[in-house]
Amino acid sequence: MFPYLAVYSFFLIFGLFDLFISDRKKVITVSLMTFLGVTMIIFAGMRWNTGTDWGSYRSYFTSIERRQWGGSGMEIGYEIIVRFFKMFISSDQTPFLFFCSIFIIGFTYPTVYKHSPFPLFTLFLLISYSLVGSGFGVRQDLSIALTLYSITFIKERSFYKYAVIVFIAALIHNSAVIFFPAYYIYLFKWNTAKFLIISAVVIAFIFLSGTLMQTFGALVAERKAEHYLEMGMDQFENPYVALMKGLSGRLLFLSICVWFVNYKTGENKYYNGLFNLYVFGIILYAIFSPINLIFSRLARPYDIFQILIIPLAYFQAKRIYKIFIVVIIVAFSILKFSTIIRNDDGVNIPYKSALSR
Repeated sequence: MFPYLAVYSFFLIFGLFDLFISDRKKVITVSLMTFLGVTMIIFAGMRWNTGTDWGSYRSYFTSIERRQWGGSGMEIGYEIIVRFFKMFISSDQTPFLFFCSIFIIGFTYPTVYKHSPFPLFTLFLLISYSLVGSGFGVRQDLSIALTLYSITFIKERSFYKYAVIVFIAALIHNSAVIFFPAYYIYLFKWNTAKFLIISAVVIAFIFLSGTLMQTFGALVAERKAEHYLEMGMDQFENPYVALMKGLSGRLLFLSICVWFVNYKTGENKYYNGLFNLYVFGIILYAIFSPINLIFSRLARPYDIFQILIIPLAYFQAKRIYKIFIVVIIVAFSILKFSTIIRNDDGVNIPYKSALSR
């Protein structure tokens, strides 16, 4: 447990420093971001028998040469990465874990530095949102690093660059396909009528989510959709209770951010666009998670934008509201962090190093 607490503490301390030290210099911010990035690369790259789906990814990496091209059981983009890495760099999985971590951080950190007024606080939000997405490197997180990076091209309205990035992301994990509409969702303008209509559609889709998943299930995990559907409601006493729990944090953040949306002028266009992406992620989560929480993964390419919009909300807030935002975010983060570091075998506890294998 201690390694996780140490890493989390670094991100928390640096994140609060970013908010409260107003005269910080860019060189200090870059230096601290570099320290956090290197720390996470080492932390993620040196893990062994630790993390979600460790067994399946370990088996895939070690047996890739015996699998048929295009029929390996994972997306072709991820398959190419694994095959070429083993062919030209190393057949040891530890260097590959370093590569995955560097890939995620190499796309995520520059994006955060460019698009957040408080980059260190944003990185704290990232590790609070997803320890795995901070650098552990399962294939959807490689994909999400790219879709997050694409915000530059969405903001600049450079469609072809955006499409290429999302296409590559989809080759690594199919769920990125659902991010293609983001280019247009970014410009969406909410009003009362649209809110009521979309709310009605979401409610209808919640009750039709089983049918939808039979169509879109492969976006989450190829060849696994039917298995997850068969598990269905057996995973929870009441799937709608699980839905409400998952929505609680999202709606809490939404309530923080909604006050700064303004479609009447063009001055807040970037903030409005991030808000639209985050709301669409909530909609996807509400539609697909009642079947099985595994399908909430479809919302993750949009969920990730909470790490950019919350610092922007803080930046625009008045002093009293700033304090409220920080208290809520930190309290929620600590609560979530205490629950995601579970004691299940093969998940995260204890942290095992490659030096001990």
